[in-house]
Amino acid sequence: MFEKQQRTASSRPTLRLRLARRVAVTTAVLTLTTLVGGSPRFAQQALAAPSEAAPFSVPAGSPDEYMQAGADFARELYPKVEISFWEAESGSLSVSRIEGDSIRCVLRLSPVADDALRPLGRFLNGRLDPKTQVMFATAHEIGHCKFREAFLKQSDGRAADASAFPWLAQEAAADAYGILSTERKLGASEQVRQAVVISRMLASAAYRDPNHATGHFVSGALALCPQNRSDADAVQCAVATAYFTVGSLANDEQGSPYPVDSAPQLIYELGVKQIAQRIRVYHDIAQYKAQYSGADLSRFAFNEISRQGESRYITAVSGQQTDATYGLADYYGFKTGKLATDARRNVTALRIDGPDELDWLLTLGAVVRTEDGQSLSKGR
Repeated sequence: MFEKQQRTASSRPTLRLRLARRVAVTTAVLTLTTLVGGSPRFAQQALAAPSEAAPFSVPAGSPDEYMQAGADFARELYPKVEISFWEAESGSLSVSRIEGDSIRCVLRLSPVADDALRPLGRFLNGRLDPKTQVMFATAHEIGHCKFREAFLKQSDGRAADASAFPWLAQEAAADAYGILSTERKLGASEQVRQAVVISRMLASAAYRDPNHATGHFVSGALALCPQNRSDADAVQCAVATAYFTVGSLANDEQGSPYPVDSAPQLIYELGVKQIAQRIRVYHDIAQYKAQYSGADLSRFAFNEISRQGESRYITAVSGQQTDATYGLADYYGFKTGKLATDARRNVTALRIDGPDELDWLLTLGAVVRTEDGQSLSKGR
C-alpha cells in the first residue's frame, strides 16, 4: 500500500500497524466525561432532539485526470467498489466490509496523482508513465479487497480470517494482483513488474520500511503465475504470492533449509503449512461474523448519542480528551459529520445505518454504549 496502510478490514482491520498515525485525531468536540459522566440533566438538555447539521458523507474531492483514469480502472476490476477522494489527504487506502453475506470494497484515494502515489511514486518515475503508475496503485488497493474476499468467500462456502497472513505477505499479494491486472490491461510490454519490483526495493531501503519490502518476494512468486488471462488468474496469483512470502520468511527463520535458488513451489508449500497452523476457518460468513471478535476497536469507547429509525449516531473516544470519531469513520468507510443539538452544540459523530453496519462495527471489536445504558458487544 502507499502512504496510508490498512490491513484486513474484512477480518481484523489494520489498526495494529498504523492506526496511531491514521487516526490522527482532531480536538475533541465532546469528551467521554461530557457524554456519559457529566450531569444527567445537562446531558439531557445538550443532546435533546439532535439533527444532522449537514448531510453526513464520506470524504469528497475532485480527482485529476490520472486519478479519474485509475478510478475507472478500479471499477473495471471490481464493479461494485465504492470510491471516494480525500480532500487535502495523501495516499490510498482499501477497506473491506461485510454486509450481509457479501463483501463491500471501499477505496479512499487522494485526488492528486502525485499525492496518491507517495512514497513509491518517486521511485516509479522514469520507469512508468503517470497514468500507468496510478493504474497500478488503484489495482493494488483492489488487490487487497480481492485477497480478503478470496478467504472470506471460499469455493466450498467456508470463510477464513486472512489476518493470519503477516502484513508483508498481504502487501506482496496486492502487488502481484496490481502488476498482473495492469499488464493484462496495457500489455506486458509496459514492464510493470520490473518497475514495481525495483521501486519497492528502493523505497523500502530508503525509508527503512520492512512492511513494504515486497520486491524480492513478488519477483520470486510471479514464477508461480504462468498465465494471466483473467481476473481469476490474478487473484490466484495474489494468494500464491502471500503463501510464498510466508514460506520465504519461515525459511529464513529456520536457517534456510531450502537454498535461495529452490523451486518457488517448495517455498510456497512451506508457506501453506505455516498458515495452516494459524488460520481460523469458519463454516460460512455468518458464522465468522457471529464468532469472530476483533480487537482493533476495543480500545475505544463508543457512545450512541442519538437513534433515528435504523440509523445510530455514535461518537468514539480513545481517551478523556481524544475524539477519534472522524479518523475511525474515515478509516473504516463509515459516514461522518456533525450532529446539531438544541444547545447549539455540534457533536462529531459517525452514522451507522442499519443492522448490517452495526453488526460489522461490533464484529470489529467495538463496544457501544446505547442511549438507554445498554452495552452492545460481540464475543465478550
